[in-house]
Amino acid sequence: MSPTEFAEWVKAYDLHGVSEDDDIPQITFEKVKKANWLVASSLPRAIHSANLLKPTCPTEVNHLFREVEMPVPFIYLPLKLPINIWLIMARMFWLCGYARNVESYHEAKQRAKLAADQLCKYAKEHGRIVVVGHGWFNRLLGRELKQRQWNLERDQSFRHWQAVTYKK
Repeated sequence: MSPTEFAEWVKAYDLHGVSEDDDIPQITFEKVKKANWLVASSLPRAIHSANLLKPTCPTEVNHLFREVEMPVPFIYLPLKLPINIWLIMARMFWLCGYARNVESYHEAKQRAKLAADQLCKYAKEHGRIVVVGHGWFNRLLGRELKQRQWNLERDQSFRHWQAVTYKK
């Protein structure tokens, strides 16, 4: 796809839900069942995912937990590349400081600190909580939780539909 097509693809991806044909691991359902509180990112795919998990606990949608946006560099280059190449290049540029009209890496790290504050508050108020979020932001949030002495339970997968657990 061209850079313009990539920019349109990114926009469309953020506006869509998830495939209901996805095979959700049983452990993910079990963790949601045990939760006292669920918070979902404000992006449609996270809200849709939370609905598919059918939580029995109170659920909150919170913009603080949204995925970091994808900058779209190279918009004027006459290139056609596979989507995976565009994704890798855009994320590498973002990690190096390029943010063209989206939240910068530094800003996303600051938001992760605020999100960690919110999660600590939720944990104190509700005990066991579940966050339905997104890969890149979850990585930033996980680093922030580790700095606050939260421990990642075992080495778990961060793939789609996988549930990871942090404990204090």
